Amino acid sequence: MNILQKDDDKTLISKLQNDEVKAFDALFLKYSEKLFRFSFSLLKNEEDSKGIVQEVFLRIWKKRKEIDTSKSFKSFLFAISYNLIVDQLRLRLKDKKYQEYLTRYFETENLDLRNEFDYAILVDKVRNAVENLPAKRKQIYILSREVGLPHKEIAGKLGISVKTVENQITLALKHLKSNLGRDVLPAILFLSLFA
Repeated sequence: MNILQKDDDKTLISKLQNDEVKAFDALFLKYSEKLFRFSFSLLKNEEDSKGIVQEVFLRIWKKRKEIDTSKSFKSFLFAISYNLIVDQLRLRLKDKKYQEYLTRYFETENLDLRNEFDYAILVDKVRNAVENLPAKRKQIYILSREVGLPHKEIAGKLGISVKTVENQITLALKHLKSNLGRDVLPAILFLSLFA
């Protein structure tokens, strides 16, 4: 395993700011697949989704010297991703009524996702929603999303089937999404990238 893959985001950003391409590569490996899957789930277009990933990381590279290492890199990544996906959705939506709805929604919401505070609020909402999961589902969710264990390993560790693990993760995500209400799009992005 490359030593940079073991580094946390803060260390990688410091190296990135010193123009270390390996740090950029490590960040790309860490987040690009999750970002692609989320983009594709909304855009239903592989090329557009790849374009979102490329644009996010192009902006990260261009703004590498401006990234505040005292703040969460995830917050920075979240803001760029969220804004690009929303822009792409606005461009691609053919249904005029839905396009007008999205425009009204994002203009009336006070979600300045460039702000670390908004990210922290969303993290707090997700944590509260996780706390309200049934005990076994919460345990499976944490092992999957926070510890990072594969479904097969969770199943073996808990003495349950892989299918049960998959079902519990699906139910946990549905619970989280329904409990985040009006913040559903940023919440889905958050859950896709960071949870």
